[in-house]
Amino acid sequence: MARVERLLIACGPGERRLVGLAGERIVAFAIERPGHPDRVGEVHRARVVSVVPALAGAFVALADDVQAFLPAEEADPGREDGAQVRPIGTLLREGQAVVVRVVRAAMGGKGPRVTARLAPALTDGASPPAAPALIRAAPPRAVEWLTESAPPAEIVVDEVDHVLALRAALPALAGRIAVHRGPAPLLDEAIETELAALAEPAVKIAPGLTLRIAITPALTAIDVDLSGGTGREAARHRRETANRTALAEIARQVVLRNLSGVIAIDLAGLPGARGAREALRQAAEAAFADDPLRARVLGFSRAGLLEVVRPRIRPPLAEVLGTPVATVVPSAVTAALTALRTLWREAEARRGRLPRLRGAPAVIDAARDEAAALAFLAARLGRPPDLVADPALAPLGWSVEDAGHG
Repeated sequence: MARVERLLIACGPGERRLVGLAGERIVAFAIERPGHPDRVGEVHRARVVSVVPALAGAFVALADDVQAFLPAEEADPGREDGAQVRPIGTLLREGQAVVVRVVRAAMGGKGPRVTARLAPALTDGASPPAAPALIRAAPPRAVEWLTESAPPAEIVVDEVDHVLALRAALPALAGRIAVHRGPAPLLDEAIETELAALAEPAVKIAPGLTLRIAITPALTAIDVDLSGGTGREAARHRRETANRTALAEIARQVVLRNLSGVIAIDLAGLPGARGAREALRQAAEAAFADDPLRARVLGFSRAGLLEVVRPRIRPPLAEVLGTPVATVVPSAVTAALTALRTLWREAEARRGRLPRLRGAPAVIDAARDEAAALAFLAARLGRPPDLVADPALAPLGWSVEDAGHG
């Protein structure tokens, strides 16, 4: 992976897509949906709902009554790193107010995780007994990206309001944040095609070399599939080259898809020569060296799988888009936001003629629930978009059609 040289932020109705480029190569990607925040970075005055010694932690209620888990090692603000963890029953009691920050999003059917180990400035005056409340909202993803790593030389955004918000939040970088101009979309067809491919389980790297990615509740499995090649020595050499090529692309796909937890990699056959496995482990470490979440390469299991562990902080891309099964099954929200984004593009391309969105009832219902997205479109189209539910369409089907002059 390479350092981000250009950051493109495509703002559509209901979501922003952040694409980091090194040259023409995509090296970072995230989807931000303000109407469906993952909450990482929020600071809350929470209330302890239950203390659970068996889990070495407590459940706390956040401002909107969502329950989050506070582990004992994160419940003691004064504990230094490496110091002994006190029993959770000595740290918290039911009904107690505690100031926490969300450090891991809800994912995989589990609620968010929080910490009480915060800077004093966040806790001063915030902990007297009172109803749970949001103390500080999470910053936009772009602000987080640009403050946690070396900022790129160029940041291009296709929406003026978001440009102004980023410049206000990051005055030192204001000169680098530019507005995208011109009729062409900020994300060209090649980028859109590659982003769409991130929802697919198979990644073709080279002729005869494919990655197959499967997300399960316990781990993510990545199989390196190598076909072709003749002759024993030629096949061995091709396998070694393919495994090294695959490891570089695996590290990139892990970052782009935000895969986390245990990642088990089944390489294309394991070499028997002394030191060969260690060489592959070192190649994996080099491939993950620039991972912003600092994945750890553990080495090979007894079953011959290369094991990598990556911190769980935000949901994987597959979960953001829908259901992470063999192929991502889009949610109605994803279908609705995609449809609204297409409607906006059609309206931009056909000045004076307002398109209509016709969709399956589930898609139209989801679109009508996206108040911010509809307001975004109404402000730019001059009127709310025309949404028509059509039960004859497939469950997540939709189309954009001409509705005549505005």
